[in-house]
Amino acid sequence: MNKLLNLARRWYEIVVLNANFLRSPLLLFLRVYIFWQLFLTGVGKLSDIGKTSDYFTSLGIPLPTLNAYLAGATETFCSLFLIFGLGSRPAAIPVVFTMIVASRSGNEHVEQFR
Repeated sequence: MNKLLNLARRWYEIVVLNANFLRSPLLLFLRVYIFWQLFLTGVGKLSDIGKTSDYFTSLGIPLPTLNAYLAGATETFCSLFLIFGLGSRPAAIPVVFTMIVASRSGNEHVEQFR
């Protein structure tokens, strides 16, 4: 029984060591993937600002054109900063704020259809 326990412990140590080795590349991949998607969303907002403004109007967001520009610029430029790791903490603040507004607006919009 003691041999089996030692074998299991050794196997666990190997798995943990390899998992720790792969943690940084995995986090890098996730960061690049998630913020690349956010970058593409921001570029889409900025490329068709009229459609974005109309959508923001339908959600009841005040100053829809200004907010469309702000959301698009935030998603585009802050996501690039976050992908490259430049000023990550200051760049994350406007992204978090934009995502909170988007989440609240989306939830209120969904509630209209229930």
